[in-house]
Amino acid sequence: MNLSDSGQESSDDKAFTIPKQTKDLRACQCCGFILTQEQWNKNSQCLNGCSADQTKLFTGVICVMKPSKSWVVKKLGNQKNIHPGLYAIDLQAD
Repeated sequence: MNLSDSGQESSDDKAFTIPKQTKDLRACQCCGFILTQEQWNKNSQCLNGCSADQTKLFTGVICVMKPSKSWVVKKLGNQKNIHPGLYAIDLQAD
């Protein structure tokens, strides 16, 4: 039985979400997911379900295309249902 049969959406089936521009980028302080300030304002919380604040103090960016097959996601120990997109490597609180 695959996830589509059970009515659940796998993390690989979610739409890849990227920032609309390179200005005013902010990362979720919990998972590192990166969006623009405008995109964060449209969402009530992180697309990964985190309720953490965002920070503009981050370095490095990684791209996660297929979370279930990503060795980066496994190495970082992130959740299984991570949303495809850009993630900060190192975060600092504002």
